[in-house]
Amino acid sequence: MRQHDRRAMIGTAAALVAGGVSVTAAGRPARTGTSGEQARESFKVVDRRGRQRFLASAAKPPVIIGGKTYPADQRQGPDGTYLIFNDEAGNEKGGIIASSVGASLSLDYPNAQAITVATRWAGTNGAAVLEMKQMPDPALPPGQVPATPARVQLGYSTPDGTFLVLNDSRGRPRIVLEIDGDDRPTIKILDAAGEVVSRLPAASGTS
Repeated sequence: MRQHDRRAMIGTAAALVAGGVSVTAAGRPARTGTSGEQARESFKVVDRRGRQRFLASAAKPPVIIGGKTYPADQRQGPDGTYLIFNDEAGNEKGGIIASSVGASLSLDYPNAQAITVATRWAGTNGAAVLEMKQMPDPALPPGQVPATPARVQLGYSTPDGTFLVLNDSRGRPRIVLEIDGDDRPTIKILDAAGEVVSRLPAASGTS
């Protein structure tokens, strides 16, 4: 199987918990236009303890994981609009990113991404992907979490058509269902080395 970049853009962040919250403006002072609307670069919702529960930002924000704040330059993802959700401890558990090249929704494990739903486009080519990742040891701090392999990838891209890829624990494709860009459907089963051991329909020239 040809290898294509089927990974979605990432975004970090968290599950919003309601109750006992207040809104704090951040960034430059608000500017009031003739329409009466206020312009802000960001705002956040905090609980009674001052812990962040939700952040909307027009720039890439810092990352809060495990009670520690990491600078914005350590956050993956493009420049754009960020909506960050936090749990009751203030840690990120999901978020939304919107940029000029795509958009994504992310839901997290305690210390890594779990699910991403993303779109991406360039010119007349575009893609939409749902990806589910393997959960790492939740006790590991963020800086020690190894790369987590994708276990399920479901998507579409303009040149490649539609696909469903089921991967093993090392992220290797083992079952692939495709309808390619020429509308040809295939089902493939692969071994650990990436060789096709079974295919439907059979490849041309095979018995």
